Amino acid sequence: MENIRWKVEGMDCSNCALTIRKYLEKEGVQNIRVNFVDGDVAFDINGSSSAQQIQKGIDALGYKVAGVLEADGAAIPVQKMNIHLKYTLICLPFTLVLLLHMAHDWLGWHWLMNPWIQLTLCLPVYVTGMSYFGKSAVKSLRNGIPNMNVLIALGATAAFVYSLTGTLMNMGEAYLFYETAATIITLVFFVNYLESTSIQSTQKAL
Repeated sequence: MENIRWKVEGMDCSNCALTIRKYLEKEGVQNIRVNFVDGDVAFDINGSSSAQQIQKGIDALGYKVAGVLEADGAAIPVQKMNIHLKYTLICLPFTLVLLLHMAHDWLGWHWLMNPWIQLTLCLPVYVTGMSYFGKSAVKSLRNGIPNMNVLIALGATAAFVYSLTGTLMNMGEAYLFYETAATIITLVFFVNYLESTSIQSTQKAL
């Protein structure tokens, strides 16, 4: 019997942990322990499934095995940069420029009120957010256990589609909420990064 201990990224709520637990139960592994707070996933393989097959299955659920835990609990990281920090740095510049349109009267940057410019600035953030939150949300819905990313994807998509409709139909500034969609995505990425950093520092202290 082989004991497996992984660090899994993408678990944001108890439903995420429940999704992974149910998948592992279907694979016939034993002594399953899943903690969404620190991303720890541990189980024993009795020979019916291989670790590689289970890892591919977890990836298919919308999560990612980001490291292997040693016996002393130390993690061997697979990725050098925290994925949430990476996406925050990608989205933040676009979001900050989008938010500046609220002060266009003071700055004199009236070009920021152009809906097509706002769409251009929001699109990279929305695509980045949906590649993470949207993909996870769709896979969780397919598994019948919606996770927190469903709410994030719905909120950002509602603001984006509403704004896009206003842009295409030339309905005016009152129908532009591109900065809302971008802010939702960027803030959640940043909060997830702070959460993971806090957990890691606490574990090191312990």
